[in-house]
Amino acid sequence: MKTLFAMLILVSSFSCFSLDYGIDRLDEVEVAQKFEGKNLAVLTHAAAKSKSGIHLIDFLHQKFTLKKIFAPEHGLRTLADEWVGDGTDEATGLPVISLYKRGSRAPTPEDLKGIDAIVIDLQDVGVRYYTYFSTIAEVMKATAPLGVEVILLDRPNLLGGLIMEGKILDANLAGSFTAYHTVPTRHGMTLGELALMVNAEKKIGAKLSVISAVGWARENLLFSSDRPWLAPSPALVNIDQVGLYAMWGTLENFNLAVGRGKTNEQAFRVLGAPWITRAESITLAQALNDLGFNGVEFKAYSWKVTRALYEGQDVNGVSLEWQGLEVRTDEFTYKVASTLVKLFKDRLTTNQMSPQSYGSQTMIEAIKALKPWETYQNVIDGELEEFKLRRIPYLLY
Repeated sequence: MKTLFAMLILVSSFSCFSLDYGIDRLDEVEVAQKFEGKNLAVLTHAAAKSKSGIHLIDFLHQKFTLKKIFAPEHGLRTLADEWVGDGTDEATGLPVISLYKRGSRAPTPEDLKGIDAIVIDLQDVGVRYYTYFSTIAEVMKATAPLGVEVILLDRPNLLGGLIMEGKILDANLAGSFTAYHTVPTRHGMTLGELALMVNAEKKIGAKLSVISAVGWARENLLFSSDRPWLAPSPALVNIDQVGLYAMWGTLENFNLAVGRGKTNEQAFRVLGAPWITRAESITLAQALNDLGFNGVEFKAYSWKVTRALYEGQDVNGVSLEWQGLEVRTDEFTYKVASTLVKLFKDRLTTNQMSPQSYGSQTMIEAIKALKPWETYQNVIDGELEEFKLRRIPYLLY
């Protein structure tokens, strides 16, 4: 069985393993030359710090000509879960333009006036429905006709670069903010590689260059690191939540609380609703444990929701204890969703399931019909083999 976060192949210590992200290479002569004499903008957020602790904005503002800041979903400080407005960066006095406003998720020609290059550094989490890649693609589409350069500072994929899982997104579903391109749910690519792929396959024509990470191999999974974890979004306050998000983040399509709260420590560790009784939570935990996922244990759990869906209400459901071992994420999502449908079909909002999240409407109908996972595993695996070949021209590591 494929491994999500196999502890034995983690880079658990970097004292003897040199790993530099793209942002760590800004002092290199060849890299610095890309910024000299240019009016720069950045697309970034709070997680964009080098291993020395300096933020991208501070570095560029001190050494080059930084004119403008663009911010993705969750805002520059990575604190927002709603639409984000424009503002001003207190430290530099530079304008901050949100690329996650109602009706606007790309820079306008006016926003890009006088800008020679946009420098991008965003921490991704390795799944298709995470939106930072969509924002990068929209930036490339906006800059291409204006000749504005895009310089992307790459980072390793936290979920590794070898394992790919999940249905390839149907072509007719591509282009939405949570499903921008025809890649699997867990794609095994870095943002730099994805940018190269979509720039070529969508024929965007952006003037794109990628400053690659150094020292990362595709088999390496970054579950343990000497770098402090900087949350790329409010609900991922700990790095193990990246794995949990990949395993069952799509279940937010249902009318279920997933642990989002004031501190988000429980996010994606629990699942429940006020319409589930305590007795039913015990039944649900047993049914999920009977699925037999190695290193995963479900327990009946009750809590009071402090934010998001069902805020202020007492809910019943399950907690998930995960040892970080051997979970195929697409199989996990499919079987957990099917179990929920089987137990709570009359109360579960299956009509809200997003085909973009699952890759196709066919997968949603299969879950609703309680078709066995094995019916689709071979189809998905065949698509993944084709994707392995398709992605080769864009791999940097």
